[in-house]
Amino acid sequence: MQSITNSTAEAAASQKDKSLLLRLDANIGNIVENYGFIVNAAWVNDPPVRNSQEVFVMKIRAFRMVHEGESLLKLVLELKKIARFSGFASLNDHMDQRTGEFTEPTEKI
Repeated sequence: MQSITNSTAEAAASQKDKSLLLRLDANIGNIVENYGFIVNAAWVNDPPVRNSQEVFVMKIRAFRMVHEGESLLKLVLELKKIARFSGFASLNDHMDQRTGEFTEPTEKI
């Protein structure tokens, strides 16, 4: 029963790792794409000639970059939580092991 629980937990952790990596790749890809678009849109030979649609699109791209940055911050927070909880899981395993070590001598008595 314990091995089934461990394998299920490992599979869930692996799936969680994959989803976090996909989110990370998507967020960074979106930031790079939006930054590239802003740089390309800003590259104009005649600065006074800028129509309002270009400015609007640049503002939208800048907003998307900020949104992706916030998403990355949330991802980091989630990773910190996972690190804390996985630390507690290993602590619980260690406590179970130590409890087993102490209960064996009492059973012999």
